[in-house]
Parts: sequence; C-alpha cells; structure tokens
Amino acid sequence: MLVYVWSQRNPYVRMNFFGLLNFQAPFLPWVLMGFSLLLGNSIIVDLLGIAVGHIYFFLEDVFPNQPGGIRILKTPSILKAIFDTPDEDPNYNPLPEERPGGFAWGEGRRLGG
Repeated sequence: MLVYVWSQRNPYVRMNFFGLLNFQAPFLPWVLMGFSLLLGNSIIVDLLGIAVGHIYFFLEDVFPNQPGGIRILKTPSILKAIFDTPDEDPNYNPLPEERPGGFAWGEGRRLGG
C-alpha cells in the first residue's frame, strides 16, 4: 500500500530495477508484483496492497480535489490530541537556565559606555 501511494504521489521519478529495467515511479508496484511472480511467490499480497493503496490514494488525494468532493478520511481527534505538537505560547519566556549558554546576551549593558 505504501509503495503504491508513494509511486502515485511521485509520478515523474525515474526508477531502475536491478539495472535492467527503467520505468516511471507509478509502475513500481506492478514491477514488484511481476518480480514476485517471477520468483514463484503468491501475488495475492501484492494485489491486495495495490487495491488498498489505490482506494486510499483516491479517497485522500483525488476525490477531495474534485468539484463537490469532500474529505472522507479524517484523523480521529483522540489521535490528534495525543500526537500533535501543542501550539507554542507567543508570551513564553524561558528561564535563564533553559537558555542556551545561560547568558543574557544583549540585555541592557553596553561595552565602553
């Protein structure tokens, strides 16, 4: 899924697969699926990742930018409360021991005068 979303968000990036195959980034999930098939592995996981990545990319990047489109996927507010950085207080004045070096540079005294 992450490979699909990255490849769709970076369509002009040139890729090189083992020095043999040159292609644009949107083809990366398909190249990796072909390589899995070539190695004899099941491609079900690759197809599932492509499908889920396509749904996520469409709902997050394509549909909200369409006329009348809305953003369907929203981060729950509890996660925002836990992981977002708090807004900085513009009136915050750090204590002298929190300042780098601990010196009051440029505060009130002039040399030679």
